[in-house]
Amino acid sequence: MKKIVLVKCQMISNQNLDPGDAKCLVAFMRREGEFARYKDEDAHIIGIVDCGGCEGNKNRVLTSLALLKLQLAALNEKPDVIHIGTCIMKFCKRKDDLIAAIKEKAGIEVVEGAHPYAPPTIFGS
Repeated sequence: MKKIVLVKCQMISNQNLDPGDAKCLVAFMRREGEFARYKDEDAHIIGIVDCGGCEGNKNRVLTSLALLKLQLAALNEKPDVIHIGTCIMKFCKRKDDLIAAIKEKAGIEVVEGAHPYAPPTIFGS
């Protein structure tokens, strides 16, 4: 069984623009977007952390992941893969530094992306 952790954008989350992380969770349930890789696998999302915010630095997300590791260890759980949210992949100016730091420290696979539901334009079709 694959156990997955999501890293999402704090700014979008704090502005109530990503209520309940619905797009990531629906895409995971439907096995769409980057979650299609789990179509024939038993997989579960076991944690969601935010990036630490635009004013933060890459150490904030690493601290969040380390704290999640402690919480999951108490539950006898360990993630196999980290997905970087579509919100970060599409809109974050710091994404390259953020992803590099996560890949350097995670010790598990890091997948760049989650759901396929980001619209190409705001008002266009």
